[in-house]
Amino acid sequence: GGGVIGCAIAYELAKAGLAVTLVERGTPGCEASSAGAGMLAPQAESSAASPRLGLGLASKALYADLALELRERTGLDIEYETGGNLHCFLDEGDEAVGRAACAWQREAGLKAELLSRADALALEPDLSPEVRGALFLPEDHWVNNPRLVTALATAAALERVRFVTGEATVLVRAGDRVTGVQVGEDQIRAALVVLAAGAWSGQLAATAGLRLPVGPVRGQIVCLEGIPRRHRHLLHIKDHYLVSRVNGEILIGASVEWAGFAKQVTAEYVRSALDAAIRLAPALARLPIKATWAGFRPWAPDERPIIGAWPGLDGLVIATGHFRNGILWAPITARLIRELLVERAPSMDITPFLPDRFAK
Repeated sequence: GGGVIGCAIAYELAKAGLAVTLVERGTPGCEASSAGAGMLAPQAESSAASPRLGLGLASKALYADLALELRERTGLDIEYETGGNLHCFLDEGDEAVGRAACAWQREAGLKAELLSRADALALEPDLSPEVRGALFLPEDHWVNNPRLVTALATAAALERVRFVTGEATVLVRAGDRVTGVQVGEDQIRAALVVLAAGAWSGQLAATAGLRLPVGPVRGQIVCLEGIPRRHRHLLHIKDHYLVSRVNGEILIGASVEWAGFAKQVTAEYVRSALDAAIRLAPALARLPIKATWAGFRPWAPDERPIIGAWPGLDGLVIATGHFRNGILWAPITARLIRELLVERAPSMDITPFLPDRFAK
């Protein structure tokens, strides 16, 4: 798979001296990796201290160096931004949720701050008079995710990763070993296969007789065109977020829908996204809609990524199920896969993420 996870792993393994072939049926990053909004927000995505939060914090810590490395290596700027995240309160319920989140995050040693209405407006003057205050998470960041995938793919190519355009339809298995993949009429043999096919990973695993419960969860986004740029922070309002890009685009996301592989943008979602955004920042009502799109997040039942070797089967490593956090978790996933394959010892405990929990 040639999404952000596959490209990050290919680049990391090639830097370590391995001969790597990456199989992708389309343009690298053409599915979920480009359909997201690029948030690196482990605190916003967590409701308590957990292994998922730890993984997210470890991965976010790699981004500053990764952004510099990719720029020096490829000349591409992934627009790594560190403005922080404003969770805006519109009612007492929002305030209660924000206060609880602030309390546990501070107890966990994380930076979190409750802001008054005046303080929130000082950071983002566009905010509505309805805003009563906000929870500010200064260490939630974001990147331009399509640029990130392009930079990773370019860097991988510079490290002599071989790119094969085509759809992997079968994991080729010989007894207790995976020996390669079938791509069209060709069989690509490998000492080891890394399965990073996103929402399609479960289907591909099934061709080798494996139960990997990963499937698609649709997310829709509405993109506004706002020039000059209006916002310098991530903004949240209830179930919606707004991400501002350097070029003035404002992404409003994102739905969470179990709709199979129906890649549709619905009128219902567009209405709800625009209603939320305009309620938060009324001036957005005057901006043109630049685009809408949908993508498929790879979801596992416990909403934890699946990272590690498949038990009892040589030659297969899994890196999938990243759900809403593929962009966030890509650098740490790539590093952990490299450590497993090269150093044979991961630098953090990956027990909560091993595929063993599904291979019973």
